[in-house]
Amino acid sequence: MRRLPVFLLLLATLTACQSGEKACPAIALSEGVSLDVPPELAAGLTRVSMELCWGGDCVTRSAPGGEHVFVPVQGLPTTPIKTTVTLDEGKPHSLVMTPAIAYPAGEDCGGGAPVAKLVVTSGGEIRQEP
Repeated sequence: MRRLPVFLLLLATLTACQSGEKACPAIALSEGVSLDVPPELAAGLTRVSMELCWGGDCVTRSAPGGEHVFVPVQGLPTTPIKTTVTLDEGKPHSLVMTPAIAYPAGEDCGGGAPVAKLVVTSGGEIRQEP
């Protein structure tokens, strides 16, 4: 019988502590374009350059090479962007990509940023991934 009041007190305390709101971590997401490169192509890759054109303007950004490259781009729209990617000083690869809003901890937590993910195939072609 003594256990029942202790159990009820514990249950009341646990119930009162839950507010029903989702706890959101304090993490952020950067606007930009990620590029995944197969290991066999990334081994000698020193630089990735991108030219992105939308709304009558173009921006050029570059980043060090590797298997996972991230090129930050401020003001990235969620509309189609004419993109030219150059690996080192090689042949430029052109494509049209469309960034999407991504949320680092889910849409309920906010903090969304426009991002796009590109992938280099083993044949050296570049395509967008969802």
